[in-house]
Order: sequence, then C-alpha cells, then structure tokens
Amino acid sequence: MPTHERSESLINISKRDLRSAIILSKDANPEVENSCYHCQQSTEKALKAYLIHNNVLYKFTHNLDILCTDCFNIDDTFISLRTHCNILNSYSSETRYLDNCPLTEKDMNEAIELAEEVLSFVEEKIEKSNLS
Repeated sequence: MPTHERSESLINISKRDLRSAIILSKDANPEVENSCYHCQQSTEKALKAYLIHNNVLYKFTHNLDILCTDCFNIDDTFISLRTHCNILNSYSSETRYLDNCPLTEKDMNEAIELAEEVLSFVEEKIEKSNLS
C-alpha cells in the first residue's frame, strides 16, 4: 500500500477511535475508562499517520511521548503536543488492566478535547505538506 494510502487509513482509524470515545462519553453512565483509552488510541494512530506520511518507520510502541518526539524530529511545532501526549499516554494500559481506575468524567472530557486537538493538528500538517 502506498505511503499516502497508509497514512490516510490511519487517520480514518484515528477518527473512528475518537468517535468511539465520544459515543462512550454520551451514555447515561459514561464509560470513562474506555473513552479515555480510545482517546489514547486515536492520538497514537494520528501520530503514526504523520510519521508514515513523512516516510518514517515508527517504533512499535504505544508510548505517545516517544511518538511525539519522533514527530518533533520532523517538525518542531509538535512540541505544542507534548503535554497532550503526556496526559493521554497514561490512558493506554492503566485504564485497560486496572479495575476501578480513579478517572472522572472531567478526565474523560479533557481526554476527548486533547485527542481532538492532536488529530486536527496532525491533519492540518499532512494537508499543508500535500499542498507543498
């Protein structure tokens, strides 16, 4: 599959993960931990899409800090996402393997907002580079 198609495919999966997070957040009894996990997954896929778009073989990791650093090495404006990634990073395994995780609806809403910002940022970067 060509680089452009692989990158686009990951962006679409990132959007689906984010949509899942939002749907889970709207339930009468929100699935806080699952929603936060999908936000982490959305961000992971968006960052990997950017790396693929730039012909960089990404590390096989779920660590958003590592992926963000790899993106920063291509474009230093990714520094603006460092805090986003640091917060969302904790939702990878912590929320999947610990029962009664101490996450709140406030955490969930913040995670959704951060994931939306990362996805928008990455989409804009990819779009701009396609126009160049």
